[in-house]
Amino acid sequence: MRYHNSKLTPSILLLMLLFLAACTVPGGTLPVKKIGLLSPFEGVQRRNGYQRLYGVKLALREINRTGGVAGYKIELVALNDFAQSAEAILQAQEFVIDSDVIGVIGEWDGALFADTAPIFDAAGLAVIAPVRFTDFDALPPTFDADFSTLAGSPPDEQARQAYLATRALVDLIDRAAQTGRLNRAAVHSLQ
Repeated sequence: MRYHNSKLTPSILLLMLLFLAACTVPGGTLPVKKIGLLSPFEGVQRRNGYQRLYGVKLALREINRTGGVAGYKIELVALNDFAQSAEAILQAQEFVIDSDVIGVIGEWDGALFADTAPIFDAAGLAVIAPVRFTDFDALPPTFDADFSTLAGSPPDEQARQAYLATRALVDLIDRAAQTGRLNRAAVHSLQ
């Protein structure tokens, strides 16, 4: 029996590339940019943490369903701060290390916000204070129903603030993208 030592000829290689290109799905996976959320997911503040989490998730679900921002899908990185200063500082440093994180929804607690904000500022990472959102007229009319469907419970004030803070952060990201610079420094400069 004779073995043939085959090499990929240019025409076979071209056919293979065409086949692979045909396998991609139009509107397939978008590149990703990340935003962060610092919140307690354990202990006595657990309920607050999950209200916030689902508020952010609802906003991101709506944003990503409509194509994301500037061709990017926005993903969430949620880190547990246990509502404790030392842990909040450690988690803030984790966000700084992850170069794909381009903005953070900060702490609800003023003391924790004061502990973490300088870390974000020194790294040029935008941080949104969710407690500044107190006018809930900007929420979509279906917010309560959509939140309840997603979370399995009705939203509280912190869920509403998380949703609005997420929208505000994504607006900064969109404005940075319009300048042609979608990176953490550009988002931070618009804050």
